[in-house]
Amino acid sequence: MKDIATREDILLIIREFYKKLLEDDSINFYFTKLTTVDKHLEEHFEILATFWEQSIFLKGGYSNNMFQIHKDLNEKHAFKKKHFDTWLKHFYQSIDVYFIGPNVEKMKTNALNMATVMQIKYFN
Repeated sequence: MKDIATREDILLIIREFYKKLLEDDSINFYFTKLTTVDKHLEEHFEILATFWEQSIFLKGGYSNNMFQIHKDLNEKHAFKKKHFDTWLKHFYQSIDVYFIGPNVEKMKTNALNMATVMQIKYFN
């Protein structure tokens, strides 16, 4: 296995991740009922790839307010700890099936940090 090195690597992870999320009835309603993300996945994937390129490779280009987007979603249906646990489990699994290395650890750490901040700041 190799480390995450390109936008294509990130897109591979995101596609695997969303496959898991959309198949999981404990969380998929956030993507199919409360938003229209499931109707334009490829566009959403490109936005997420830009976010993760900035997070991992410091490329820049992501200009959305990720925390506000999730805060707005939380107001529609409150996130619970189990949602964060499920999100992280699927995210980590989607990475681990393909990659290993420092960028993998950076991506996982950044995801955990974001989930932790969201739980503390907005959702408890």
